[in-house]
Amino acid sequence: MRVRTAAVAAMAAGALLLTACSSGQSAGSSSDTLTWSMWIGSSDDQKVWEGVGNAGAEASGKKMSLQGAPFADYWTKISTQLGTSGAPCVVAMQSLRVNQFSDGLLPLDDLIKSTGFDAAAFDKGALKALAVDGKQYALPYDTGPLLLFYNKDAFKKAGVDAPKPGWTVDDFDAAAKALKKSGQVALATTVEDIFLEGTILSTDGGKMIDDSGKVALDDPKVAAGVGRLAALVKAGTATKADGADATADDNAFINGTAASVVGGPWNTLDFKAKAKFGVGVTTVPSPAGAQKTYSAGSGFGISKTCSDPEAAFKAITAMTSEKTLTSLAKDGRAFPARTAAQSVWYENAGIDGAEEALDSALASAVPLPGSTDGDKLGQLLSQYGPQMVNGEKPAKDVLAEISRQLGK
Repeated sequence: MRVRTAAVAAMAAGALLLTACSSGQSAGSSSDTLTWSMWIGSSDDQKVWEGVGNAGAEASGKKMSLQGAPFADYWTKISTQLGTSGAPCVVAMQSLRVNQFSDGLLPLDDLIKSTGFDAAAFDKGALKALAVDGKQYALPYDTGPLLLFYNKDAFKKAGVDAPKPGWTVDDFDAAAKALKKSGQVALATTVEDIFLEGTILSTDGGKMIDDSGKVALDDPKVAAGVGRLAALVKAGTATKADGADATADDNAFINGTAASVVGGPWNTLDFKAKAKFGVGVTTVPSPAGAQKTYSAGSGFGISKTCSDPEAAFKAITAMTSEKTLTSLAKDGRAFPARTAAQSVWYENAGIDGAEEALDSALASAVPLPGSTDGDKLGQLLSQYGPQMVNGEKPAKDVLAEISRQLGK
């Protein structure tokens, strides 16, 4: 998954970055080169993914030419490339979006079977999240449940005990009141798809996208979850959501404006590096006895128009190997999709209680369903979501308007 805050720096820097593993080719493959695409949010990101590409080059016997773009720009670009001769051979893919792009991707099942590749070494949920209708479209490099990161210093100052995994909505509400008394806003809100949807699932059990991938905003539990957030905003215990800036919640947490934020394991490195306070992590508050969270992840697939899918498969198996994922885990970059590499992430995360929190969250995590309407839903949430989260309009009315624009 991406680190949301880091993406801003790349947006300011410009559009497409081409890395050093390149032979100058723009797309597809040649006799000695495989082009692959990845979202890149910073110069540090670029160095990391160059290293991953080098592993793919060594295994495939071909050069790897990396196309990098900021996260939001990445999906626009790849949507115009897939299905054409200009598509990269190796395609980075996010679980939330695999349904939208599966028509342009090569199912990997035959290659997995013919090569004897051991898919069982991966977390089952990570594999499932990158499959559509029983077909595997990408090999995962990371996975992970949504979590709640919190400001340990702010909690201590407010006299709030460090939250334990499995803490409840009532526990959070009590903590929010204590934090407010000490002059601290409790939660940074967002309307960004995965984090808003994950918060609603955890707190009220509502699903914006059902298990079949259909957008279903008429679920009353969805409106109830949004209403809970709006009540926090009204009470001054949560920040207002910013639809124009997807990193506003991260920034509010990092700069100390808000004492907690919903994120994923992929945020750990960024939060730890930038925060000037002790960072803690726990599960997203849920009703007593009803803990649940979404999990999501990313991986590498192969475009249907790739001229050498066998070489591309050799590349992505190396790019998701235990050695490669262990290296990413040591950097705190990604919670590995390979179970054998996960202990290394725990050792290097540098946040007390991270293993306990992740283990607890993973026990109840379900993959966030992908949807062919996922990108459009995300755009509409950015446009209209602040109205309901910030309490400007009733959640039911805003959700109905989004449904109407989706043609539901």
